[in-house]
Amino acid sequence: MKKTSQILIASGSLLLAGMVQAGPKVDVTVKNQGTGTMVLKLVTSNETSTYQIANPRPAQQIVPGAVDAFGVQRVVSPNVNAAMVRYTMGPKTCAFGTTFQMRLMPGGIMKPEWTKTATPSGGANCTAIITGTAADHSWRVEFTMK
Repeated sequence: MKKTSQILIASGSLLLAGMVQAGPKVDVTVKNQGTGTMVLKLVTSNETSTYQIANPRPAQQIVPGAVDAFGVQRVVSPNVNAAMVRYTMGPKTCAFGTTFQMRLMPGGIMKPEWTKTATPSGGANCTAIITGTAADHSWRVEFTMK
């Protein structure tokens, strides 16, 4: 009985520590505004880790006019989070990314900073828009591909 209680307390402590260390969540929306099907292509380790921890996982394919949505919350630090995905549509590719980081400013002040990127190749038209931020530093981003 004593050993079971110790295991339960240790497990609960680890779970709580993990929740405390989690960065703010990002809600990602991916829109296909093109005429072909978007196909997920994992190239970098950041894209692979995003796919592994996303809830639900990013769609393998997004048909024209469709939308996919997923959330990402890393447990590395409460001061950072990121999501990266890459989609192809025939010869076109869009590499999307978004990050959050608490920056230490002069005087010891912490300042939240959100970024977004949409890198096209092969004639793709890619956009990334941060559509909202919250007091807990969580945010929403929208990625579109044509």
